Amino acid sequence: MSKKLNWTRILLSSASLAAMGVTPALAQDDVEVSDEIVVTATGRAAAIQDVPLAVTAVGGDQLENSGARDLRDVTQVAPSLEMGTGQSNSSGTTARIRGIGTGADNPGFEAAVGIFIDGVYRARAGAALTDLPELERVEVLRGPQGTLFGRNTSAGAISVITSGPDFDPGIYLETTFGVDDLEEVGARGGVNIPVTDSLAFRFDGSVRAREGYITDVISGDDINDRNRGSLRGQMLWDINPDASLRVIVDAANTDEVCCGVTPLTYTPNNYGGPPSGPTQGAISLITGGAGTITPNVEERNMTVTPGRGYGENTEEEGISGELTWDLGGVNFTSITAYRDWSAVRDQDVDFNAADIAYRDGLEVSFENFTQEFRFQGEAGRLNWLVGLFYGDENLDTTDRIQIGATSSLYTNLVTIGGSTCELYDFTAANSIFQCTAATSFAAFPAVAAAVQTANLGYVLPNSTGQGQQSDNWRVNTESLGIFTHNEFALTDDLILTVGVRYSQETKDLNANLNATSTSCDALRLMETNTAAATPTPGGIVAAIQGSAGGSQLMNLACNPAVNPIANGSYTDSSEEEEFSGTASLAYHLSDSTMLYGGYSRGYKAGGFNVDRSGFFITPATTAVGSCAVANPLGRVCTDDLQFNPEFTDAYEIGLKTTILGGTTTVNIAGFYQQIQDYQLNAFNGFNFITRNIPESISQGVELEVAARPTDNLTLQAGVVYTDAFYDSTVVFNALDPAPNTVVAGTPFAFTSEYTVTGAITYEQPLGGNLRALFYLDGRWNNGYRTQTLNRDPSGRTDNDAFAIFNGRIGIGPEDGRWSVDFWGRNLTDEVYFVGAFAPPLQNSTMVYPNEPATYGVTLRASY
Repeated sequence: MSKKLNWTRILLSSASLAAMGVTPALAQDDVEVSDEIVVTATGRAAAIQDVPLAVTAVGGDQLENSGARDLRDVTQVAPSLEMGTGQSNSSGTTARIRGIGTGADNPGFEAAVGIFIDGVYRARAGAALTDLPELERVEVLRGPQGTLFGRNTSAGAISVITSGPDFDPGIYLETTFGVDDLEEVGARGGVNIPVTDSLAFRFDGSVRAREGYITDVISGDDINDRNRGSLRGQMLWDINPDASLRVIVDAANTDEVCCGVTPLTYTPNNYGGPPSGPTQGAISLITGGAGTITPNVEERNMTVTPGRGYGENTEEEGISGELTWDLGGVNFTSITAYRDWSAVRDQDVDFNAADIAYRDGLEVSFENFTQEFRFQGEAGRLNWLVGLFYGDENLDTTDRIQIGATSSLYTNLVTIGGSTCELYDFTAANSIFQCTAATSFAAFPAVAAAVQTANLGYVLPNSTGQGQQSDNWRVNTESLGIFTHNEFALTDDLILTVGVRYSQETKDLNANLNATSTSCDALRLMETNTAAATPTPGGIVAAIQGSAGGSQLMNLACNPAVNPIANGSYTDSSEEEEFSGTASLAYHLSDSTMLYGGYSRGYKAGGFNVDRSGFFITPATTAVGSCAVANPLGRVCTDDLQFNPEFTDAYEIGLKTTILGGTTTVNIAGFYQQIQDYQLNAFNGFNFITRNIPESISQGVELEVAARPTDNLTLQAGVVYTDAFYDSTVVFNALDPAPNTVVAGTPFAFTSEYTVTGAITYEQPLGGNLRALFYLDGRWNNGYRTQTLNRDPSGRTDNDAFAIFNGRIGIGPEDGRWSVDFWGRNLTDEVYFVGAFAPPLQNSTMVYPNEPATYGVTLRASY
C-alpha cells in the first residue's frame, strides 16, 4: 500500500470514529411520502408520467445504493445511456444516448449529449467527471434537446440536480474503506447553516483515493488509480416570497495515472495485405525481451517505457447563480455561470516498453461563460416558455507528441523484417528506395540515380525529443440561442407541444504549430529529387506509400502528427445559423394513461479538428499547396480541418401508464432517428481522423417499469432494443482504405442491440428502531463493437454478452442518523473491454480493461 493511502487511511479512521459519535440526522424537507416522480425536463416542474418525451429519472438514493461515484456510473441504472472512458479521463470520455455520441479524443468536438449540472452546461464530458455530491436526482433526456435547455444538444441531455441548502441546521460525515486489493479510501462531508429565515449556506467536500488496477510489469507501478478531491459552497437567499437566489461556488482537482491498456492479441498480419514486419520481434529485440508480455486481459498487465507514463492532472473551478422570480403570472429564471477547467497529461503513445513515441504534457483548457434567461407562464389553455442563451467558450490546447530514443531503430527493424531492405543506413542492406528503384522501376534507371542524390538513398534518423515542440490551438466559440417551448391544451385531454430554436454559432480558430523531424525532412527531399524521374505521379515516396504496407512504413517514419510541413500560424473562422425545433401531440386516455408522438429536429455545430494530422498531408507532401487545388499527395489547408454541422431528424411515439392501483408505472417509447453529417472522430492505428458520415440511423424501442408493491419493496427494470448503424460508406484514408473505411450497414461502436437493466430495493424493520437495507442492480447487454476503424477482422475486440451487478447491504436506525453499509461493485468480477485499438504499426491489438470487482464498507453519520 502506498504512503499516500496509508496517511489517508489514518486520517479517515479518525474521522469515522468522530462520526460515529454524532447522533442527530441531517435535516430533510418535511414532505409527505409520495411515489410520484417530479422532473424539470421541460423547464417546468411536472410529474414524469405527464411529460410527453422519453426521460429516465434516477433518484439520489438509488445512485447512492448503486455505488455511483461519477456520471459514468449512472449507466448502470439508465438503459439507454452509455458513458465510458478510453485513452484519458479528461479527454477520452464519451456519453452516448441511443447509440449516438461524439468521440471525445479531440477537444474541438462538442458533445452530442449535453451535460448540465444545476442548469449549467459542461463544456465536454471529461469536464463533468468530478465525484458526485449529494444528489436529488439525475434526468436522462433521450433525443434532440434544443427548446428546453440553453445549450443545444443533438442526441440528448443529462441533467444533474444536486441537493441545495435549506433552513434547518445539519451536518453529515461519511467514510468509505475498500476491503479489496485496490484499497479504496474516501470521505464526504457537509454542513447546512441557516443564518436567518431567508438566508442559508451549505458546504460539501469529498476526497477519494485508491490503487490502480493495471500493473506495469517493468516498474511494478499501478495505473488507473484514483486520487481526487472537491469542495462546494452554496448560498440560498429567499429575497422575498416571490424571488430566490441560489449561488454555487465549486472547485475540484485530480492527480491520477490513467489510462492503461493490456495486450489482447499479437498477430503476424492483421489485415491480409502485405506483411508490415515482425513488430513484436523488433520490440523484444530492443527491450531485451521485456517488451512483449503474454496476453491475458484478466491479469490487467502492460509494459511502459521507463521514464514515460500516464500521469493526468485536472483542475476546475466555477461559480453560478440561479435567480427565480415570480413576476405575477410570469416565472422568470436567470442562470449565470463561469467555469474554468484544465487538464495536463502524459502518455506513452506506443503502449509498450520500447521508446518509440510519447506525449509530453498535453494541455487542454476550457473557459466558459454562459447566460440563460427563461420566461414561463400560462395564458388560458397555453403554457408557454421562451428563453435566450448566450455562451462564450475559449478552448486552448497545446500538444507535444514526441519521438522516442528507439523510434528509428524500431522502424528500421520492422522495415527489414518485412522487405529485407531498410529505411536508415544502419546495416549493409540496401534502402527501401534503392530496392524499389531496382524492382518496380528497373526499366527507368534515372529513378535509381535520383534516389542516390538524396542522402545517398537513405532516410536520416530522428533524434530523441523531436516531434511536436508546441502545437498550440485556440478556438473561441460564441453561441446565441433563442428558443420557445409551448404546450397548448386543445382539449382537456389533448395537448399540442410546439418548440422552435434559432441558433447562431461563431468559431474563430488560431493555431501556431511547431514540430521537428529529420526523417520527415529527408523523405521530403527524397520525394522532391525523384519526382521528375519517377514515371508514376509524384516521386518514389508517393509510389511506395501507394500500397497498404508501404503507407504504414512511410507513416511510421513520418507520421502526419509530427510532419513539419504543417508548421506555421493559421487562422480561420466559421459562422452558422440554423433553426431546430419540436412538435408533438399527447393524448390522455385516462388519468393514468398518456399516449404521445412527435418529431424533433436536432442540430450540433460544426467546427475545427484541432490536430496537426487533420491536415491532408502525407509523407510525400512536399509543399503547402493551395486550398483551391486538390492534391492527392497532400496539402496544408485549414479547409481540411473543418467538419460540417450535424443534424438529426427524430420521430418518437410513446405510452406512459400507471397501473395496479398507482403502485406501478410502465413507459414504452419507439424511436427512429436519422442523422445527417454525423461527426465521427475515429482512431485508425496512426491518428484520429475526422469525417462527416452523410447518413446514419438509430432506431429502436425502450421499455421502463417501476413498481412499489409495498412500502418496503421497490422494483425497477428497463429493456432497450437499439439498431444504430452507418447508412453511408465513407473512406477515411484513401492510401490504406481496407481498414480505414466505414461501410454502410456497419453498426455503431459501443452500442448494444439489446440492453436490460434492473434494480431491487428492500428495507426490512429489525426492531429496536433499526432497519436493514438490501439492494441489488444489474445491467446486461448482448455485446457490441469497440472499434470503428482498423477493427480486428475476426472480431476479437468485440465484447460478447456480459452483465454487471452491484449490491449493498446496510443497517441503521429508522431516522437515518447513522448507517453502516457493506457494498460491492461488479460482484461477479466480469471482464469486458472499455475500448480497443491497434497501436501504430504494431501487429498487436490493445484493449482498455474494465475495473475489477471491488468491495467495501461505508460509515455515515448525520445531524
